Amino acid sequence: MAQNRREKNGEAWVYDTRPFIKKRAELLRQEIKARVQALQKAPEGTLRVSKYGNTYHYYHRTEAKDTLGVYIKEYNIKLARTLAQKAYDKKFVAEAQKELGILDEYLRRTESTAIEKIYDDMHPGKRLLINPVFEDHATFVRNWEGVVYPPGYFAEGDAEHYTAKNERVRSKTEVNIANMLNLYGIPYRYEFPLVMDSIEFRPDFLCLNVRTRKEYVWEHFGMMELEDYARKNVDKINRYMLNGYIPGDNFIMTFETTKKPLNSEVIKAMIENYLI
Repeated sequence: MAQNRREKNGEAWVYDTRPFIKKRAELLRQEIKARVQALQKAPEGTLRVSKYGNTYHYYHRTEAKDTLGVYIKEYNIKLARTLAQKAYDKKFVAEAQKELGILDEYLRRTESTAIEKIYDDMHPGKRLLINPVFEDHATFVRNWEGVVYPPGYFAEGDAEHYTAKNERVRSKTEVNIANMLNLYGIPYRYEFPLVMDSIEFRPDFLCLNVRTRKEYVWEHFGMMELEDYARKNVDKINRYMLNGYIPGDNFIMTFETTKKPLNSEVIKAMIENYLI
């Protein structure tokens, strides 16, 4: 069974957004703290700006009744920058605190597994009759790994390389990637057929981030010193991107040459950054 890239788009809404909300809240909390500390050290007063021709003149106001302020000379432009930053930081802190309050309230009022548990808590006999919106992680992963598809073609005489799961792959590096994925407990499909622009492609690995339920294509490019190979794969990479597989989002790429093999630390970094 080949999967068309565009078939999955309609299911994006079912992803649990709480991890992203938690991350946003934590970043806001850190930045609010930093900006408040900066405001405590900021000089008194505010900045007034007037435009003369094509240039701006800056004035330091230290009292509310002072509508003009003291002109800031060019050699003291650092004061103008500090006052401008102060104005920005005050507005940022006010808005960020509002947003943080909303996010924290949402996280308090919701439980990450509440909707998922509806299905789990029902009678086993009823579960057999239900098509749930959400599946628990174990069921979701089991179904994802259980998808059956025709394996990729190996010509007679092709090198034989086998993973720890006894899967045949095309290179020693692919063995290393597959074994590392397995070590980290990352579900994957080797050379799972994807259809893009009515053409079937076989990416090296289609991986699943179990936490987010997001799929990632992982392509390893192993002969980058060969000009024809590199040129052909530039076209391939461009086709992936035009079909929604974007490097840094849902498209992992690794590279090597004969003299510069792929380091296992790079494999670990890709897994830990995208798939956990």
